[in-house]
Amino acid sequence: MVDVCLILEGTYPYVSGGVSKWTHALISNLKHIDFAIVHLFADERKEAKFKIPKNVKDIVEIDVRDGVGYKFNFYDLLDIVPEAKVYHSLSTGFAGLLGLQVKLAKKKPWILTEHGLYWKELEFGVDEVECGFKIFKNSSDKEKACVERRGYLQIFKNIAKTCYLESDLVTTVCKYNLEQQISLLGDKLSVDLLKKFYLIENFVEPEFFDIPTKFEKNNRVVSFIGRVVPIKDVKTFIKAMPLILEDVYDVKFLIVGDLTQDIEYTNECLNLAKELRLDDKVSFVGEAQVIDYLKMSDVLVLPSVSEGQPFVVLEAMALGIPIVATPVGGVPELVYESGFECGVLFKIGDHYDLAQNVVKILNDKALWEKLSENGIRKSRRFTLQKFIERYEKIYSMFLSPKNIEMD
Repeated sequence: MVDVCLILEGTYPYVSGGVSKWTHALISNLKHIDFAIVHLFADERKEAKFKIPKNVKDIVEIDVRDGVGYKFNFYDLLDIVPEAKVYHSLSTGFAGLLGLQVKLAKKKPWILTEHGLYWKELEFGVDEVECGFKIFKNSSDKEKACVERRGYLQIFKNIAKTCYLESDLVTTVCKYNLEQQISLLGDKLSVDLLKKFYLIENFVEPEFFDIPTKFEKNNRVVSFIGRVVPIKDVKTFIKAMPLILEDVYDVKFLIVGDLTQDIEYTNECLNLAKELRLDDKVSFVGEAQVIDYLKMSDVLVLPSVSEGQPFVVLEAMALGIPIVATPVGGVPELVYESGFECGVLFKIGDHYDLAQNVVKILNDKALWEKLSENGIRKSRRFTLQKFIERYEKIYSMFLSPKNIEMD
């Protein structure tokens, strides 16, 4: 029996991204705790992208497809879920549903953590969720697709609400998420229920501190760093590029991140860049070390439709790189806090607004330096040590609960 069994979907250790970074840091820095991982997936099997720490004692994979659709009942598979003292799901989707059923069957403590809000992303209109579950693909019948989406949205809202009610403790990464979680509970909310919700923000790894960039007038670089998938809305960034070039002719653009998660969308982005004659101005880098490309960037663009608390924004702040982002999830809390403004916000899907803000920052040295300094100052709050200490305390509440209380 392990101490903690993490229940994930479509992420660690097979996919890069924020949840995987979070998971790897958690396991690697709690070496005295033995972990098992249950990984849920709904697409082809992938090779591990992380070196698995020695304190991971078991990895079990479960395909959420059942031959004719998707599984919304995992009771027939509970025997293959590793025995653990504590279970910990990292979403309210299929991972949350499995965690809920494990808790009820095994009578063990169950923790829930949300980064992006699964049900909220469906509400915003995504076609595919983390594990690879597709609501619909290439549907020509718009009315049918909308009906289908509404049906799945209600299913996942109901799952989320039940997860919030039945879990022993709930954590999330930003105030926006916390407010949305609580709002979904409606008349089920009580003072006692509210006590089990905790805000534990993400972190900046030490390597990102103390190497800030400097304002340069020549060969400027504007970057997007993240998965090339529809929810990141990379197309809006590409559409903004010609407008930026009208005012800042010497700028280069980088798109850094996994190009394989949605091949169809990646090809659409490549074709759009070609149509706009951006071949010599934009590079599709693929997966790479984030720090290397942030250090060569003058502005980070985040055009996402939905986010939790993006690691890349925190990392850009630590390096003193101004941010141009959509006001989604926890992004405004990071970028637009009064006295610590480290970027500007633009309307979702508005490439004109995006372009104007990038140009404004690139052409105003005083503004760039102010945003840069504010980001560096604010990023010092988000330490890896603080993150690890809080989760160590949470696990201790269930593994050795004597006189331990969360603050």
